[in-house]
Amino acid sequence: MQIFRVDILRHQLRDAFIYWCVIPAIVIGSGYLLDRFFCFASIAPPGWLIFTAFACLVIGCGIIYQATVDVTRYGHGTPNPRRPPKKLVTQGIYGYCRHPMFFGYDLAALGVALLLWSPSLLLISYPLFLFLEVRFLRSEEHYLARRYGEKFLYYQKKVPFLLPFISIRWR
Repeated sequence: MQIFRVDILRHQLRDAFIYWCVIPAIVIGSGYLLDRFFCFASIAPPGWLIFTAFACLVIGCGIIYQATVDVTRYGHGTPNPRRPPKKLVTQGIYGYCRHPMFFGYDLAALGVALLLWSPSLLLISYPLFLFLEVRFLRSEEHYLARRYGEKFLYYQKKVPFLLPFISIRWR
């Protein structure tokens, strides 16, 4: 099965635009607006932090790519709700955390936030974004529990919620 499907390409492009342009613009823009409101000075990040930021960005994008491939390979569907996986995906990168695509997105967003070195973005906008994302993912898990039943409940007990290798299991 292909990652990009002609029958839903318009929806996939729209969703990609929302996740990769609209949401980051809101988070970054709100950080800069808050910096101006609180009169925080803009300073350049130290060199080691630039390397760390790029590493987060590249690794995050790699995780997103692998999660997309695994949904296609093991779930026989796409990440798009219009053609969701036919099976619960627990193999590959989904064996490390239940929401690796969002983990990768969060890591990439952290990389961008570190590159921009905005105090409000790092301390207010990005954490608020993470809080809202976790709320969304918890509601999505209720849907997954209804859809996949006992299989998902077992997977939920076995695999961490969002952070790989962290034993906090959110239900």
